[in-house]
Amino acid sequence: MRWLPFEIHPDTPPEGAPKPFSPEEWPHVRERLKRLAQEVGLPIDPQQRNVNSRFALETTELVRAQKGDAEAGAFCHHVSRAFFTEHADISKREVIVPIAERFGISASDVETAWHERRFSPTVDAFIKDGHKAGVRGVPAMGWPNRRAIVGLMPPTELVLRLRNEAPERLRE
Repeated sequence: MRWLPFEIHPDTPPEGAPKPFSPEEWPHVRERLKRLAQEVGLPIDPQQRNVNSRFALETTELVRAQKGDAEAGAFCHHVSRAFFTEHADISKREVIVPIAERFGISASDVETAWHERRFSPTVDAFIKDGHKAGVRGVPAMGWPNRRAIVGLMPPTELVLRLRNEAPERLRE
């Protein structure tokens, strides 16, 4: 499996923005998301604000460049856990840099890559490819050069959809 970046709300300002739900709607949306996540074993508590994830996404590509796909996936897992379970603001350096350091990436490497915007074209290319594959949210999974399967769903349904979309040589 390869974790790839995708910006759900690229227009979110650095300070964040409220989710597009009224105060009356949000509790119902939150409970639905929590219930779906619980069905697949994910402990989440969705925040009522969107944050700008670009710094985290570009840092993921720094981790990938220095440590490989597996470590980039693990980094994404840690960032997701911080966001969804700890309500951490993943747009902040004080959140992302310590996570990167756990993967052997120095704070100075993170800062340099960000200031140079070294991985911005890579993230942009992945997002463009995601849009072509039909990605409009996360989670999204799929095979290369196929339509993405988007949304939180029970594992049995995900496996069935992935099998149905698999290239002929991979179907069992």
